[in-house]
Amino acid sequence: MTHRSVSHAENNERLEFLGDAVIELAVRWGLVSDNTEASEGELTRMKIGLVRKATLARCADRLGLRESIVTGAAFGCGPVPDAVAADAYEAVVGALFVDSGFNSAFRFVKETLLSKEEISSSSDAKTVLQEHCQARGGSLPVYTTDLTAGPSHDPVFYISVSVEGSVLGTGRASSKKEAQELAAAEALQTLEGKD
Repeated sequence: MTHRSVSHAENNERLEFLGDAVIELAVRWGLVSDNTEASEGELTRMKIGLVRKATLARCADRLGLRESIVTGAAFGCGPVPDAVAADAYEAVVGALFVDSGFNSAFRFVKETLLSKEEISSSSDAKTVLQEHCQARGGSLPVYTTDLTAGPSHDPVFYISVSVEGSVLGTGRASSKKEAQELAAAEALQTLEGKD
């Protein structure tokens, strides 16, 4: 496992990129298959907890990947961060996909992630996003109703959430609250990708 900080060496970045998408699909497929009564919002909240860097880092640790990561001088002697351990897990999933196809990668994700981590739809994405922003000393998220469509008895709300002027997520649902949750969930994924 080679991090991009190692100069003049092939690294895991391309496999991380691929593995990220494979994990996303595998988790969505697994959740839809195993939670036949769950709503889109519930499935989204379950997915958020499963694809977070901290969760993928735990998967990497269970597999002993963190100890196998080669890093460059920029890391010094400190521990390998969770984000890098999570990237290693993504790279392994990406490699499995390339080598053996989606079914093998899905089985691996199911055995090492879906069956090992607690799956909950109770996490409140709006609260987590607010805490994330406060922890970094930034401004609080701002939710905007961009559009209300459909008849008055069955409306659809389109909501966006901005942090410091940048739109980070959007959501569409039959209630403002659910649309805000979906927008916050997307914003969290956006922010996590930047960390």
